[in-house]
Amino acid sequence: MEGARILVRVTRFGVIQIALHGLLSLAASLGLPCRDARAEADSGATSAVAASQGIAAAAPHDRAAAGGAPKASDDIIVTAKRYGDARVKAETEFNEEQIAPFGADSIQDLLGRMEPFIDAGGEEPVILIDGQPAGFDRSFLSYPAEALERLAVLAPEAAAQYGQPSGKRVVNLVLKKKFSSLTADAGVTWATRGGRYGGSLSAGRLIIDRPTRWNVQARISADSALRKSARNVPPRGGPADRMGYISSPDGAEIDPALSLAAGGIVTYAAIPPEALAGTPTLADFAATANRSHPVDPNDYETLTPSGRNLSLNAGATRPLGEFSASFSVNATRNTSHGRRGLPMASILIPASSPWSPFAGDVMLTRPFAGEQVLRNDNTSKSLGASFTLSGKISGWQTNFSARYARTWSDNLLEQGVDVGRVQALVNAGDPDFNPYGPWDERLLLSNRNHSRGENLSARLNVSRTLIDLPAGPLTTNLSLNGSRNQTRSQRSDSLLGPAPPLKTTRERADGQIALSLPLSRREEEDSSVLGDLTLDLSMSGQAESNTPLQKRYGGGFTWSPSPVLQLRGSLEQIETAPSFEQLDGPVISTISRIYDYSRQEMAEPVWIIGGNPSLGRGSQQNLALNAQVRPFGNQDLSLNIGYRQRVAKGGVTAFPELTPAIEAAFPERVTRDAAGRLIAVDARAVNIAHDTATELVSGITLRWQSGRKAGGDGQQARPADPVLVTASLNHHWRLKNELLIRPGVPPIDQLGPDGGQARHTLSFQATVGKRGLGASWNARWTGPSRLRGTTPSGDFHFKPSMTHNLSMHIEPYRIFDSLSGQGWIKNLKVSLDVQNLFDSYRRVTFGDGSIPAGYSRDEIDPLGRTVRLTIRKNSRMADKTE
Repeated sequence: MEGARILVRVTRFGVIQIALHGLLSLAASLGLPCRDARAEADSGATSAVAASQGIAAAAPHDRAAAGGAPKASDDIIVTAKRYGDARVKAETEFNEEQIAPFGADSIQDLLGRMEPFIDAGGEEPVILIDGQPAGFDRSFLSYPAEALERLAVLAPEAAAQYGQPSGKRVVNLVLKKKFSSLTADAGVTWATRGGRYGGSLSAGRLIIDRPTRWNVQARISADSALRKSARNVPPRGGPADRMGYISSPDGAEIDPALSLAAGGIVTYAAIPPEALAGTPTLADFAATANRSHPVDPNDYETLTPSGRNLSLNAGATRPLGEFSASFSVNATRNTSHGRRGLPMASILIPASSPWSPFAGDVMLTRPFAGEQVLRNDNTSKSLGASFTLSGKISGWQTNFSARYARTWSDNLLEQGVDVGRVQALVNAGDPDFNPYGPWDERLLLSNRNHSRGENLSARLNVSRTLIDLPAGPLTTNLSLNGSRNQTRSQRSDSLLGPAPPLKTTRERADGQIALSLPLSRREEEDSSVLGDLTLDLSMSGQAESNTPLQKRYGGGFTWSPSPVLQLRGSLEQIETAPSFEQLDGPVISTISRIYDYSRQEMAEPVWIIGGNPSLGRGSQQNLALNAQVRPFGNQDLSLNIGYRQRVAKGGVTAFPELTPAIEAAFPERVTRDAAGRLIAVDARAVNIAHDTATELVSGITLRWQSGRKAGGDGQQARPADPVLVTASLNHHWRLKNELLIRPGVPPIDQLGPDGGQARHTLSFQATVGKRGLGASWNARWTGPSRLRGTTPSGDFHFKPSMTHNLSMHIEPYRIFDSLSGQGWIKNLKVSLDVQNLFDSYRRVTFGDGSIPAGYSRDEIDPLGRTVRLTIRKNSRMADKTE
C-alpha cells in the first residue's frame, strides 16, 4: 500500500467524525507514539494495522450490511503517503524485524546479502534515500543496518521515474526518524589451511534527526601474503641460491688446480666472502668447495599479495529552506605487495677476466642482492567530495548532484636481472665492475607507472506530473549529465627509459527524457479488464569530445492483470561508446596467475590492463521479457522467469579468457619466449565485430514470518521478535554466447569446446533468524563444460562444482535474559563467516580421467576455506520513533 488510510464519516447532523483506527494509522505513519492510546481507546473499533505494513482496516459496518448486502455509506477514504516512500510502489519490502535476521553490519553489507531479492543478475541498483535519489553520495553505505526502518525494492517502472534506463532496479532505503549510534568493530580472517591471515578495525558515528543527519566512519584492514611454500605448488624451474656459486659451464670439474687445493674434485663452489670486496684467489674458492646455499624458491614467491586498505567517509544532510542538501567527503588508500621470487642470473666469466683465478671459463650463478626479491607493488589513493540538493521548484521535483574526485596510482613491476648488460660488463673486463659484489639497482629490469586522474561530474534530474489520466498520472522525467575527466600518466622502463608524459582530457554530456504512461489501473471496487498496465518510454543522447552524438532509445511495459501475475518487458537500441576508463585509464602492468592451455601449465605472465585509445564505437540491442507469479497475491512466494537477449555490433568488451581460440584470434596480444612460455598478455579492452548472448533466468523466492499467515492481509498482531525465514533459488541457462572477433575469422562459440563456458549455473540462499540471532547459507553450482585441447592429451573436461558459504551472528543480550542487565554486553554482536565451507574447487581432467599439469588442488584455488570472526559493539545507541 502507498500510505495510511483515514476513514472520515459524515453524519446527517453534519458533524464530521474521524474513526479511531484512521487516527491511529495516521499517527503510526507519522511516527507518533500511540500504543497506550490505542489500547485505551479500543472500544469495538477494528484493529489498526501495523505502520510498517501501511494498511488500515475498514470498519466492520463497511465490509457488509446485514444479510450480506453492501450498506450505503458516506465514508470518505483519504490515502496519505508514508514517511520516506518513493513515487513508485514497492514490489518487495522488508521492515526492520525482517532486516535483522540477515545480520548485516552496514547498509552496503545488507545490499549484498539481499541481492537475490533485488536483482538476481547482480547488477548494482539505483539507490534512493527516503524516496530521494542519493546522487553521487555513497557515505550512506557505511550506515549501520539498524538505522533502516525499511528497505523497499520498487516496481520495475521506477527506473524511468528516476531517469534511469529501463530495467534498472531501484531500491529505496527508508531511515529511522530518530537514530544515534557510535559503532566499533574488530575482525580477524584466516585461511583454515594456514598461510594467510588478516584483520580489520573500524569505528563510526551516525546521528539521524528526521531530515538532518550526519555520519563519519574510519576503517583499516590488512591481509598477509600467501606464499607458495604454504601450499603444495611446484616450484619455478631454475636454480635458487641466496649467496651464489660458480660451476663449470658443462657441469664437470671446474679447475684441476682448484680440486688439488681443495683435496678433491670440485664441481661447484660458493662465492667466498673475500670476493665481495676484491679479486678472489684460488684458495678462497677452495675453502667453499662443493658448498652452496640453496633455498626453497617458493619461500620468495606469493600466490596472493599482501594488502592494506584505509578509508575515511563523512557526510551530512540537512534542510536548506525548502530543499534538502547533502555533502560528503571520502578518502581511500589501498596498497598491495607481491613477491615474484629471487632474481637469479647466470653469467659466463671468461678465463681472461681480471676477476677469475681459474684456467678456464666458469659459470657464475647468483641472486641479484642476497635475499632481495622481485617486487610487484601497487598503490592507489583517492580523494572525493559530493554535493546533492533536492526539492521542488514550481511543481517539479528536482535533484542536483555534483562530485569532484582525484586519484593517484603507482605501479612497480620488477622482472629480473638485465643479464645481457651484466654479461657485456664482464666481457669488457671492466676492473670497476665486480661480478661477485653488490650490483647497481639499474641492472634490475623494471617497469614503473605513475598516473593522476581528475574527475568533475554533475547531474540534474527533474520530474513532475504532466496530467492526471483515468489510470493515473502521466509523469515525465528529464535528466542531464556532464563530466570532465583528465588523466596524466608517465611510464618508465629500465631498458627504454622514461616515456614522454601522457595527458588526456575528455568531456562528456548526455541527456534523457522519459515518460511513464499509465494505460489501465486495477481499482479495488471497479476492476479494469486489463488490470494494471504502464508504458515507459525514454530517449537519450550523449556527446563526447570530438565524437558524434550517441543516441539511445528504449521502452518498456509492466502489466499486472491480477495481483497474482505481473508481466514486464523492455527493448533498448543503443549506440555504444567506450568509457573514459576503457579509453584513457592508466596502463598498469601486474602479474596474473592463469592456466596456459597451449603448454598445459600454470603461468604467471605480465598482465597489462588499462586504457586503450584505439577503441571504437558500436551499437547494442537489449531485449528483456519477464513474468512474475505470486500465488498468494503478496510477497510471501514469488516465481520468476525471464528471457534476455543482447546483440552487440562493434562494441567494446573486456578481454576474454585466454583460451586457444582467443589466442588465435588476438595473436598480437600474446607474447611468448623462444621456448613457447607465456611472457605477457595485453588484456586491455577490445572491440568485437559481433557479440550475441541469450539466456533464460528463472527463480523462486520464499518469505515466511512467524505470527503471520501465508497470504494474509497483514492485520494479525505481530510478535515482539518474529522469526523470519527466507529462501531463494535462481537458475541461469545460457542459450547462446557467440563472438565474432573480426570479419573473415570463424565465430567462437563460448558455450562450445572453443569457449569452455558452462551453460547452467544455480545459486541458492537461505536465511533464518530473528532479532539478535540468525544464520545465512548460500551456495553456487556451476555446470560441466569442455574446452578443446591443442595437444594429443585431448580436451579439458571441467567437472560440475559447488561452493558453499555460511554466515552466523548472535547478540547475546537479546537472547539470554541473564545478560540483559550487563552494560558491557549490551548491543554487542558476534559474527562468524565461513567462505568455501567445504574447501571445494573445480576439478579438471582429460578424457581418460587424468589431471592436467597445473590443475592440482593448490594451483586452482590456493586460498581455500577462509573464516572471519567479527566482534561489533554499539557503545551508545538511541532508537526512537516519534
